[in-house]
Amino acid sequence: MRLSRRSFLYGAAALTLMPWVWQTAGGSLADSLRPWRALLIGINHYPQLAGVPPLTGCLMDVELVKNLLLDGWGLADSDITLLTEQAATLDAVQETLGVLEHSGQTLLVYFSGYGTLWQQQPALVFANATTAGEGILPLAELLRIKRVQVWLDSRFSPPPIEGEMLRWRFVPLQPVETRSTGQVPKDHLLWADLGVETHLNGVPMGLFTASFSHYLAALGGDRPLATSLMYTADELRWQTGAEIHLVSDGLPRNVPLSHGFDGVVQSTGRDRALQVWCGGLSPWLLAHCHPHSRWSTADGATVVNIASFNGLMAQGVSSQPLQVGDRLYEQQRRLGKNLHLHVALDTKLSKIERVDAINALTNEEKVAVLNSSDPLPDVVLTKSETVGSYGLEWPVGTLLQHSCSGTNEAAKAGIRRLTPLLNALLAQKWLTLTLNPTSSQVAVCTTLEQLSPTAKLLSRQSPPRSPNPLPDVLSTNLPATNLDMPLTLAKGDTCRWSLYNYSDRPLNIVAFAWDSSQGILLLPLQTQSWQLVVAPGLNIPLYTWTLNRPCQWLKVFIISSHRPLTRFSQLSSHPSHSEPLLISGEDSLALVLSLLADLSSEPEGNEFCLDVREWCTQGFTLRVV
Repeated sequence: MRLSRRSFLYGAAALTLMPWVWQTAGGSLADSLRPWRALLIGINHYPQLAGVPPLTGCLMDVELVKNLLLDGWGLADSDITLLTEQAATLDAVQETLGVLEHSGQTLLVYFSGYGTLWQQQPALVFANATTAGEGILPLAELLRIKRVQVWLDSRFSPPPIEGEMLRWRFVPLQPVETRSTGQVPKDHLLWADLGVETHLNGVPMGLFTASFSHYLAALGGDRPLATSLMYTADELRWQTGAEIHLVSDGLPRNVPLSHGFDGVVQSTGRDRALQVWCGGLSPWLLAHCHPHSRWSTADGATVVNIASFNGLMAQGVSSQPLQVGDRLYEQQRRLGKNLHLHVALDTKLSKIERVDAINALTNEEKVAVLNSSDPLPDVVLTKSETVGSYGLEWPVGTLLQHSCSGTNEAAKAGIRRLTPLLNALLAQKWLTLTLNPTSSQVAVCTTLEQLSPTAKLLSRQSPPRSPNPLPDVLSTNLPATNLDMPLTLAKGDTCRWSLYNYSDRPLNIVAFAWDSSQGILLLPLQTQSWQLVVAPGLNIPLYTWTLNRPCQWLKVFIISSHRPLTRFSQLSSHPSHSEPLLISGEDSLALVLSLLADLSSEPEGNEFCLDVREWCTQGFTLRVV
């Protein structure tokens, strides 16, 4: 199977994860790659495992990685060995590994397919695998090869939930009593324990691969690997509600990458028509970007008007001729105002419960009920088996705190009770779609610190594409990121956000928070106002918060805008105290939409048009225990 360059779509991940993408001092990126050999393995179908459903994205993953190695990073065909489907037997893999190891070159092994737990050890499942344990390779054995680096899109433990919209890359070849993954080796391995694929913007893909490739492609420059992993873990936890643990030991984190980008020209046609791979933008965002979004070259001299988005590809027309391989950057983001909250139904609901729930949800104007062929939902409607109350879950099965009542209820009553929460979730979705920490050109830096019980620096974000250099005062090294768990604070801890405007124009600042146990919160930045105007060159404390209640997920959105926030000010009242204000679901949606209208250069149309030179939304995800 050979795919065209247009099939690039979502395949940037595997290549960009490996150390050979790091630039070496004094040499080009392509030169630094040539000592490497790559073995790419992808398996969708397992004919000897009766009843095991085929995967959908693995074969394309491998072909796309090969295209990326050849066309994007300068490897030759002779540097790459491809084993897919029925050619990827255990014997074939071991024989190929032996030949490549004997070459003396550093080896990348990329695997996309099922994983399993065999004799309590994680193992890769190859095309000739049987339930008797034939055709599998223990991960530890693979990692014993000299000069090997391994990246996996697989899973080694039973999934937390079964669902029609999620395909987990785990197959139980023998009974598994616990959800343990066994002892996963860590050296020379990059792997996330999510191991799930689904459809995003019409394209089947592994979620970890999609998210990590986006951040690594977009950040580039001198951003370390750890920064991309931090963003990836936050995004996956936020979008799925899953506990994400990342393994990345033995991989370099502080070596410069190639410069970041949002898109790469893949082909050109008549009248300056282009095909663009949008690997630097989140697939969650691309699903909602509208035609007439605008991209440009790094110097802004050539503008590309996007005609349509298809998967991770876009079609557009450039103002000046461009060449294949030219890099593009987001300039204007268009978001349609007809955004819906995507709700799926728990497969455990009975037929009559599903019918009643669908009928009740159809009365919700901004809710779309998904079926099994649709993409990953925003939330899942479920029902408590103990009390008979309806509630909402994250896509991987984690219940949103306090979404269930304590009594039995009919679907119509349950949906009516959940309507404010559904509106708050839609407001949160809107805020998430404004996130642009990698593409913004606003010169703003936001810092999160813990003040008590111990003072320490927790996180810092600044757009890498700001034309203004980051001030030396912000060069303090951050502590090492713990990728095993989200940023966690204890009830009663005090933290503070600070903001430095190092641009030459004033910034209007507002701050929202999504508390999964309450809803949308508005943070008072001044005694008499919810917003704050920060003059150029000022570095000021933004908000100090003593966290007085536990929270499963807390996300703070800091929105900075060179445009005045007049509609937001007119709709919001004055703060009456210094604590965050919980806003009702309908009011929170109206307030967030007024903010979007302020950020937009075309507030009265059917779309919001946001300019990356005028706004920056940064998000901080944490947990309170």
